[in-house]
Order: sequence, then C-alpha cells, then structure tokens
Amino acid sequence: MLEDGGTLFLFAADASYSEQLLIDGVADGVSPDPAVARATLARIQRLVTERPTIYLPTHDPAAVVRLTRRQVVSQPPTQAPA
Repeated sequence: MLEDGGTLFLFAADASYSEQLLIDGVADGVSPDPAVARATLARIQRLVTERPTIYLPTHDPAAVVRLTRRQVVSQPPTQAPA
C-alpha cells in the first residue's frame, strides 16, 4: 500500500481478479479457501469505505485506467441486515 495526498493505492495482487469482484464480495478462483478470501474482501471493503482507495489487483485490465485517472473505488453496496 502507498499513500499520496490522502489517497491510498492498494496493490492488491490476487485478492480479487477485478475491482467489481471486490465490490460484489465474490471470491474468485485464485483462493484455495473461499471463506478466507471473502473475509479478506470484507476487510478491504471496510478500508475503502473509510479512506479514498485506488484498488489495483494484478489481473484487472482496468487497473491501469484507474491508476492513471486516480479513480478511487466506488463504495461497495451496503449489506442488508439479516
């Protein structure tokens, strides 16, 4: 993670394939343990609601555009109470 001017740059490696999978909380095929992957995504979702964050997973072709534009993660949907 890198911080510049109040914005975090999260180099997410394989936390998810794309920003949309992060927003949706979907564990993709990289993780051998989907429960751990979903818990990791939930922690990242909390972070991006607290701080402006540019999410840069390794395999997301849109990451370059977000980095160039300094486009922060759109807020993840609020989970409805059970």
